[in-house]
Amino acid sequence: MEKEVCEKCRPLFEELLKKICELEKRLLAYENAHTPPSLQKKKKRIPRISSGKLGAQKGHLKYERQEPEITETKKYSTEFCPHCSCKLNGPEKIFRFIEEELPTLKSIKVVEHLIDCFTCKNCGRKIVSKNNAPSERFGPNLKSHITLLKHDDRLPLRKVAGTLNRNYNLKLTHVGIMKIIIQVAKKLNEPYYEIIKQTRSSRVVYVDETGYKLDGEKWWLWTFVTENCVLFVIRKSRSKDVVEEILGKKFEGIISCDGWKTYTNFSDNLQRCWAHLLRESHHLKDNYNEFEKFHKILCELFERIVEIRLKPPSEEKRRELAEKMKLILLGTAKRMSKHAHFEKFAGKIENGMDYWFTCVMHLEVEPTNNFAEQALRELIVQRKIMGGLRSEKGAETLEVISTMIATWKKQSKPLLETMKIYV
Repeated sequence: MEKEVCEKCRPLFEELLKKICELEKRLLAYENAHTPPSLQKKKKRIPRISSGKLGAQKGHLKYERQEPEITETKKYSTEFCPHCSCKLNGPEKIFRFIEEELPTLKSIKVVEHLIDCFTCKNCGRKIVSKNNAPSERFGPNLKSHITLLKHDDRLPLRKVAGTLNRNYNLKLTHVGIMKIIIQVAKKLNEPYYEIIKQTRSSRVVYVDETGYKLDGEKWWLWTFVTENCVLFVIRKSRSKDVVEEILGKKFEGIISCDGWKTYTNFSDNLQRCWAHLLRESHHLKDNYNEFEKFHKILCELFERIVEIRLKPPSEEKRRELAEKMKLILLGTAKRMSKHAHFEKFAGKIENGMDYWFTCVMHLEVEPTNNFAEQALRELIVQRKIMGGLRSEKGAETLEVISTMIATWKKQSKPLLETMKIYV
């Protein structure tokens, strides 16, 4: 095509070609395998016809709430017939109804602490009576409640202030609420660093990262998920320095991750995410009919991995199966690379060839990195609500409180009661 362009039009042609390339790169943010539904520009699917009935679908287990503990009983009885005034015998039947209601909200509890002070006549020393007076104005129950309203219920500061005013007749400014949350974060620093230590000693860690705005600049929100902990850190870098900072240079566990080069630069003991692989494969299948055969092979390999993990054979047999599947995957990638449209995807598969079947040899490792991606979702929702962070202090507060809340949820601990222990 370039040969057909005359010399006079060539500068304009090159300028337009450059703009087209730039626009195509920008368009990739909205039309790629990993584009979230909120950014996709495709037509919305046609909603299915609803039966109009509420509740679970046919075949699903019916959910029923457990009957609550009775805290009060009101009995209604009649001694005489209202029509003829005849005395009635004992009731033949008792109708039973349960009502659940919120208690009437009251104003906040305010406690005044008066501490007697003395001067000893004998030695002249000042004596302060022993006491349990708090060192801060607001109590642990209130501080914990405010923190959970902001970071678990995802309420903006003005909504937190409105909730406190409506429910407890407590008026606090936005600044006052933020100061309370910062105080809570400081109290949680010690258990936060304990979680970092536990993460470093874990056998398997699921790691992922996403962009996060801080004062208008792009920073990175990282998550490190283990069997019992969820850790968040916010850093300016996306390099292996962050992984090295959190996991340590001597980390000997297995990292489940996507294909970002940071992880291969840090360790060779990896499990690449099959969810990412199949997502990209599905995207190519939808756009190119000739890719369908390759997609089918990848799906069959993943199904085989799931089968092996459900009924695992001996370690030696698993090693043999892993080698066979690796050869199939490598051969598939080689055939893909002969097509111009699939060459880049084939390269991704070949670059991670040593990391696709770690989950077959180590059954404690999941074949996908879904644990890390699910952990990030909560903070991604908060990111959309807040739009970003304003300071590094805010980033430190967010990572500490979010870590503790996510970890307590993973450990099935009651959030309010657990937080009150620390604050």
